[in-house]
Amino acid sequence: MAEVTTLARPYAQALYSLAKETDALDVWSEALEFLKSVANDATFQATVSAPDIQLTDVEDLFLSICSDRVSEEARNFIQLLVRNGRLSVLDNVVRQYESLKAEDGGVVSAVIQSAFDLDEAQVKAIADILSKKLDKKISPSVAVDPNLIGGVKVHVGDKVWDASVRGRLQHMAVTLTN
Repeated sequence: MAEVTTLARPYAQALYSLAKETDALDVWSEALEFLKSVANDATFQATVSAPDIQLTDVEDLFLSICSDRVSEEARNFIQLLVRNGRLSVLDNVVRQYESLKAEDGGVVSAVIQSAFDLDEAQVKAIADILSKKLDKKISPSVAVDPNLIGGVKVHVGDKVWDASVRGRLQHMAVTLTN
């Protein structure tokens, strides 16, 4: 997973820089979502994964589907991905682009993992704490992970705060064995 993220990062950063320069952040968001939906279409996937299809065929097919729905820059972007054999990172490019866009707007995504379902007040309390700590607006999402036993584990970008029972037990085990 980290490899795909690493491959996608320069593409996302370049697109974000271009979109910001041209004041077209939302236009690029829409274009990227459309390109992603084309790339993830089952029929498209079946066609491009055929053993006898060439990269030029994939490029031609993609561009014919997108012809007048996206800008020239977006078509150039798809050509670049296809020619470099990186079409598989498109989902991750879109995710990272949207993350950069949100972060620039002062909003960061936080994934809150909990052993149990959290109510709105609990999620809001965690988001408020993170907002004060990071001085950013937080867009939280919640995932239930019973393996945590209790407590929460929060992911914001590449930072992780582990206040779970499982994390504390692992920390205690390491401390006791050293």
